[in-house]
Amino acid sequence: MSVSRRELFTKFLGGKTAQKFIAPPYFCGEFNCADCEAPCVSACDRELLSFENERINFKFKSLGCNFCKECALACEEAGREVLNLKFAATIEAKIFIDVHSCLAWNGTICCSCQDICKFRAIDFLGVFRPSVNQKCTGCAQCMEVCFANSIKMEAL
Repeated sequence: MSVSRRELFTKFLGGKTAQKFIAPPYFCGEFNCADCEAPCVSACDRELLSFENERINFKFKSLGCNFCKECALACEEAGREVLNLKFAATIEAKIFIDVHSCLAWNGTICCSCQDICKFRAIDFLGVFRPSVNQKCTGCAQCMEVCFANSIKMEAL
């Protein structure tokens, strides 16, 4: 794993890094949320969206995204196109498995993450060593069911 010079000096000098946002599904690629009352946030019955610094942010809580489209419909009804059904139903984040705490990586048969993933984005080597493949949409449904909290999400 390589560390950029900026990251290295930030760690040593105690500087703050800019907060990274995780874009929600149906994101057009450009935040145009100034003066918006964020109807998409209240439209999400799983409470996965927040409105911070004039941006919509995806935040995993206890339930993953089921791509119900309500956030995009609310955005479109408000006359915005930040979230729009023309764009992909994916969440711009990296999902990864912490191999140190994952039960299956440590000799216990567990495939809860694979069982819930309707996109078949988690592969196993036999019954052990799960990994997230390229089919992952970032929905975080696997995070919801992981007993060991070994599945993590980070902004791209």
